[in-house]
Amino acid sequence: MMKHERGLTLLEVMVALVVLSLVGLGYLELFQGSHRLVAAAREWSQAVAYAEDAIERAQLGEPSLLRTSAESLPGGFRREITRRPWQPGLTLVTVTVFLPGSGRFDLDWLARDRPAQQRGSESR
Repeated sequence: MMKHERGLTLLEVMVALVVLSLVGLGYLELFQGSHRLVAAAREWSQAVAYAEDAIERAQLGEPSLLRTSAESLPGGFRREITRRPWQPGLTLVTVTVFLPGSGRFDLDWLARDRPAQQRGSESR
């Protein structure tokens, strides 16, 4: 009588390797996708920070920001500030931050108009 030996055949080992390879590739794809999402979130967070910085500087009355409507920023970002009348005594100020690749972030706020004598003293 022949005794049946227990063990794995070559075909079983190859099938196990293929299954493990597919699972490994799935995990690598998942990690790559999450890395892309983290990079995009970091880029958007930087754009929001640049827009908030412009608002804070404008609220503090920084003269250079009030005169400049467009500027380049570190990391390939670009920021533009536009103003238009909203209602009597109010101006709508929009900060647009352009991201390095593509995309943009807009942040709007209303600002009170300053009397003419205050504006004249800032330019000196």
